[in-house]
Amino acid sequence: MYECAVCSYLGLESRATASTVGLNTGLSSLVGRALEVFGEVPGGRSHIVVAVCPDHVVDIYRDRLPGVSMAWKLAEARR
Repeated sequence: MYECAVCSYLGLESRATASTVGLNTGLSSLVGRALEVFGEVPGGRSHIVVAVCPDHVVDIYRDRLPGVSMAWKLAEARR
């Protein structure tokens, strides 16, 4: 189990999670908690894998967390 990196970033009580997700972000606090870093993507962001609780996965998917997007959404942005 891991602690949710987004809970920590937002200053909330961290929730334990077994979920990991691929994200694109330039937020250094999330990049610093990455379980794996795949490198940079356009816009000075990094493609990372990070532990995220289910509630925050939904927030990211619905673009409710500024500066963070699902890694697979990168292809959509280029259309």
